Amino acid sequence: MTVRPIVVLSDSLIDLIAAGEVVERPASVLKELIENSLDASASRITVDIQGGGTRLVQVADNGEGLSEQNALLAIERHATSKLARAEDLEEILTMGFRGEALPSIAAVGKFVMESWDGSSTSGTRVVIRNGRLSKVEPCARSRGTTASLERIFQNIPARRKFLKSRGTEMAWCLRAVEEAALARPDVHFEFHADRGAPIIFPSASNLKDRIAALWGAADARGLFPLESELDGIRVRGFISAPNRTYGRRSRHHVLVNRRPVRDPGLNRTISSALASVYPSGRFPALVLSFHFPAGELDVNVHPSKREVRVRNLPVVSTLLKMAIRGLQNVSSPVRRDYAPPPSTHGARASDGDGLSGTPCVSRQATAPLPMEDRGQVIGQFLGAYILVEAGDELRLIDQHAAHERIMFNRLLSLRSAGGGASQNLIIPALVDLSSSEVINLLEKQDVLRSFGFGVEDFGGTQVRVTAVPAQIPERIVYDLLKGLAADFGRSPDLPEDVALLISSRACRMSVTAGRNLSPMEMRRLVQDLEDAEAGFSCPHGRPTSVSLTRTDLERLFKRR
Repeated sequence: MTVRPIVVLSDSLIDLIAAGEVVERPASVLKELIENSLDASASRITVDIQGGGTRLVQVADNGEGLSEQNALLAIERHATSKLARAEDLEEILTMGFRGEALPSIAAVGKFVMESWDGSSTSGTRVVIRNGRLSKVEPCARSRGTTASLERIFQNIPARRKFLKSRGTEMAWCLRAVEEAALARPDVHFEFHADRGAPIIFPSASNLKDRIAALWGAADARGLFPLESELDGIRVRGFISAPNRTYGRRSRHHVLVNRRPVRDPGLNRTISSALASVYPSGRFPALVLSFHFPAGELDVNVHPSKREVRVRNLPVVSTLLKMAIRGLQNVSSPVRRDYAPPPSTHGARASDGDGLSGTPCVSRQATAPLPMEDRGQVIGQFLGAYILVEAGDELRLIDQHAAHERIMFNRLLSLRSAGGGASQNLIIPALVDLSSSEVINLLEKQDVLRSFGFGVEDFGGTQVRVTAVPAQIPERIVYDLLKGLAADFGRSPDLPEDVALLISSRACRMSVTAGRNLSPMEMRRLVQDLEDAEAGFSCPHGRPTSVSLTRTDLERLFKRR
């Protein structure tokens, strides 16, 4: 076997490898360019996205600008104005500091930067094509910088294939703008996409006003302020009540020294601190802004600068527990902007099975309920498990997992039969979302329609609901659509993914663990599970039931 020699990689290949850590998608480019604008003391930032960012990502600011010399240095790897000595790493207050972003961005497409510092004789225009400097020339412009990337990954077709649809990538780009806007309420942001109307976030005097601009005034009113300080570490922000939570960290925004972060360790600490107040597996809407003194924080963890290392996480946990003290007994009012409106099909019947309509008032089973050869329902345990006696077996059914499987199968079955039965609303309902959530939900519009939803863009941060699936209780539609809009992690084109999201959220709001069921509800649930295809597991793969035979029990009691 021939031993291949060790060689020093070329600069262009090094740039492409480094770009893989910094540039994942158009939103990554946008994040880095916005951070540069904020570090340049910009008070106004305008973003232009074309083709979801695949054709163009452009950021223009009114910041300090660059001279020609500094503009050329800015595109060199590890050239930065933010560090001079090793000790500076412990006191980083800027968004960027590694000097890797611009050369990494310039390596994956056509990069153009125009800048003027206000004192040079003219501005400077720099053009780089796939990592190679192509042109440097003077230009006329106002003070500030405009940086753009055209045709991302044009020289890396394999990476380009992993990009999602135009709408999905645009939603991610808008989310990057929203995160920056939360970190800096004092900065004016504008977002332009293709030929659509601009989305504008005017500068705000405080964080609460910025949250209202992003999420809507109604959602902002339902947030509670938090503030606490311990051992020099300070946290301020807002959080939703325990009865207003999400299945993912979709509205979970953490700022560390005004830097948006998504750090697993910090997220675990936050979840642990909130566990005594908030439901397990659920996440509140929150914006937490931490301030750490010098020496307590390491931001030099990853080129994306998303992760941080906190020296004293136990103090953070104690700090948060102090801040949320008193939230156990508060709740947000039930939303009235989505009351179940009358339908063209008249009143909906409630058959009391907990699968559609309003669930029955639950009570414990007092007598066995025969179900032919399927066994007998003999009761419920912990409000979460249905006990079924079947011959010499005792079956324990997880009612939450069972209902999720039944709902999932039913949705796909109705869709494959020609479309889900839809109930038109005489009075369309409005759902408030963030701008990125509107785009994300509308990207799922066609597949949602196939399940019986009628969802339309209503402008700004609202969508209009004109129809809902007949098999889903109207009372949960508002929260269901909010959850679907906030889920950025799934493909909008796969019916199975959308069915999974709908069934997961629908059953969580209907037949949930911890709620006692009536005898009729338990009987119907067991029967439907027996008839369900792949009823042995929920759509996530968790078992829906376990069985104990006489032999198993005798072994447990050491009779064998």
